[in-house]
Formats: sequence, structure tokens, C-alpha cells
Amino acid sequence: MRPLLERPGPLLRGRMLDRPNRFTLLVRMGWGVERVHLPDPGALRTVLAPGREVICERREGTGRRTRFTALAVRVGRIYVMVDSSLANLLFARALEEGLLPELRGSRILFREKKMKEGRLDFMLEGARGERSYVEVKSCTHVEGGVAKFPDRPTERGRRHLRLLRRLSRRGERAYLFFVIQRPDAEVLRPFREVDPEFSVELRKAEEEGVLLRAFSIHFRPPRLYFWRRVRVEALSP
Repeated sequence: MRPLLERPGPLLRGRMLDRPNRFTLLVRMGWGVERVHLPDPGALRTVLAPGREVICERREGTGRRTRFTALAVRVGRIYVMVDSSLANLLFARALEEGLLPELRGSRILFREKKMKEGRLDFMLEGARGERSYVEVKSCTHVEGGVAKFPDRPTERGRRHLRLLRRLSRRGERAYLFFVIQRPDAEVLRPFREVDPEFSVELRKAEEEGVLLRAFSIHFRPPRLYFWRRVRVEALSP
């Protein structure tokens, strides 16, 4: 397998101590305790726990309060990516590599496509000029092989679903892609207990022609690989 991405800089390992707020971890490194930026604001209940190995990258720059950013957390024998911003990049690379058969031959026309009703991650053009609209979501919550989204209530996610539904009703091709940032998922379902409204919107989206897709990622430091396609069950049991 060819990797979709490779992290360019040195990767540093530490042990998680605490999560004082949604965007910060306390991590014990070889020289002491560091405050580390956590770029995934999700609940991460199946990911974060004191004592787990955290892989960090050094990302210094103007305005930053921390020297490091968390990239992945080891859960048992696998790594779970905790940088949700990578989901769009992973989708784009999978598209370029021809790993998404329904979109093979498509190219990216716009990123962060603005429309009157809102904004979506991608607007694509197919080989015959057909347009597709794509929203990408990062998923990290997996229990017993079942990925669940979202792990916190998401009004933004509901708005995206309503926009995709409107596009589909107008005859446009509309996709919602879940990038599962770990390799142990066999199916993806809405997390009805966390956000029942999102679950309802997802079911309506599928009924109205929005195409729901998912694939998983396997991180073998420093490389991220496309792992497998994962089926989406909009009507969770």
C-alpha cells in the first residue's frame, strides 16, 4: 500500500496525564510535562485516558500558546488520529489516488465552497462535467467495531445535512463522507444517544438521495494509509 500522507517532521512520544479543557492535553514527555494543543474538540471518550501514549508534532508559530500538537493516541494495538483537520486532506488524497470508485475521474474545483445556503468542503467536477458536492466529517468513536458520529452534539453537522438534502432535492449529486481516523470500524452509525436530531437528519438525508460513504485510516507512524471502505447505516438499531 502507498501511504496517503506522511508526517514530515520528527514525532515525539509522551504519556497523557489530563485534559484540562477541550483543546489541551497535559502530556509527560522525557524532559517534563508539556501543555499540548489538541486539535480535535470531540469528546474522544474511546480515545483519551491517562497513561496512554500520545504522539505529538512540534508546531511553533506566532500566536501559539503551546510548542506541540497532538497527532495520535495509542489505544491498545492501534493509533487513533486526533487531528480532525486531517480528514479533508485524507479525503482529497484518496480521491486523487482513485480509491473512491464512485468519484473516480473527478477533480476538485473548489475547497470550502460557499453557497447562498451555507458552505461545504468540496465541489468536484467529473470526467463528463458533472458536479458533486461533498461534506467531510472526521470520526474517532468506535466501540465493538461500530463507529459512531457525532461524539458531541453538532448543530453545524445538522446544518450541513440540511444543505446536502436541499442540493439533492434540486437534482445535484450530494455526498457526506465520514473519514474514520482509526482502522477498527466495520460499520458506521449515527450516535443517536449523543445527538438524536443528527440521527434524524441523517436518515432524512439518505431518504432524499444524499449519498453516505465512509472509509477508515490506519496510522503506522509516520505514515497514514487508506484502510478499508466502511458501510454507513443511517437507521441505527
